[in-house]
Amino acid sequence: MSESYIDLSAGEGTVPRTLDRNTMDSQTSSCNVLIIGSGLAGLTAAHALKQREIAAVILEGEGDVGSSWVRRHPQLTLNTHRGLSTLPSLKYPRGTAAFPKRDAVIAHLRAFRDEHLFDIRYNCAAVSVDKADGHFVVSTKNGTWRTRHLIIATGRDRIPSVPQWKGLNTFSGKLVHAADFGDAKDYAGKSVLVIGSGNSGFDVLNHLVKVRTAKLWLSARNGPNILPKRLRGFSVHRLSPLLALLPTALADRVIGWTQRLSFGDLTKLGFPPGQMNAATRLTGSSVAIAVDDGAIAAIKRGRIAVVSEAVEFSDASVILENGLTLKPDVVIAAVGYSAGISELVGKLGVLDERGNSVFDRRTGRTAVPGLWFVGMKPSLTSYFRQAEREATVIAESVAKAVTNSPARGRPTI
Repeated sequence: MSESYIDLSAGEGTVPRTLDRNTMDSQTSSCNVLIIGSGLAGLTAAHALKQREIAAVILEGEGDVGSSWVRRHPQLTLNTHRGLSTLPSLKYPRGTAAFPKRDAVIAHLRAFRDEHLFDIRYNCAAVSVDKADGHFVVSTKNGTWRTRHLIIATGRDRIPSVPQWKGLNTFSGKLVHAADFGDAKDYAGKSVLVIGSGNSGFDVLNHLVKVRTAKLWLSARNGPNILPKRLRGFSVHRLSPLLALLPTALADRVIGWTQRLSFGDLTKLGFPPGQMNAATRLTGSSVAIAVDDGAIAAIKRGRIAVVSEAVEFSDASVILENGLTLKPDVVIAAVGYSAGISELVGKLGVLDERGNSVFDRRTGRTAVPGLWFVGMKPSLTSYFRQAEREATVIAESVAKAVTNSPARGRPTI
């Protein structure tokens, strides 16, 4: 697949909605610590700072916490276990599934927000960040903020994207990104081609196999790194904290052996040969490990056909690398997301050539002192646990810097 991308949701979240009492006007405001994003990473960072008696202002581009989750399909379920997928010191209500569903996660985020009364400015999307006179200058749709410490917590999967396949502009069929999957029931009776054998692709297929669709195809470019959600009834992810303690190379092998034990030789199902490199790809390239919850069994019984890489679109057809032509009713592009922060902080020299954040995983430090990222890297445990580790390190560094500052505390507006 091509490495150039089309942004399917350019500008999403950047247009302010109806202003409320938390919305800024055109004045310039100041604070010691500013957080961009009120998702799980932003809330976790604010909590870590609050534990050290440091108040932070959070800028949220939309009208409520959890808005990005609301846009995801209603069947969405965490691939990480409930016990490892919580915000600090907050549990899910009794009866929550072992792998919480979308609405449970949204409620969890909002309950945490309500408990801690964070200073969140809604409908206040950050547009650009500059550095001047020792401060970060954050321009928003509603005014400007000046701060000495800036934490970017907008998420690594904010913008869905698809490759620029040859002939895509001539395609007359229906093409959607996995982010816009919607309700699985809407695909009943339709033939569907899912492009991408990663985490998003298997998430879609795990839901589609529970619906009476027509033919299902999975276009796989690479052999997948995939684990079962449950193995003989046991939630495999509960072992992830132990796995995270292993050297990366050994973790690669343990994951590979577990995959082979669970599913056998996937090349016999039509997948390209894979490698035992799941942990390496996760930590080095931020490629999440796929989770199976019924898709592999559907492949084995012939419900899903694994086909080669999609290389071209033409009218109502999709042409595969081996020359085979398919005519699906719907094509679902499950080929990834981007953080979408190049316009925001690209000029500061803290991103790599792909637009991903660059920082020291141990200290959290970037090339620009005072600028931090939270929630931009996956881990073997969960995004929740990773964000908490990162936020703790950052909060400790910020606390040392602001302890003797006369501006410590609530923002000056």
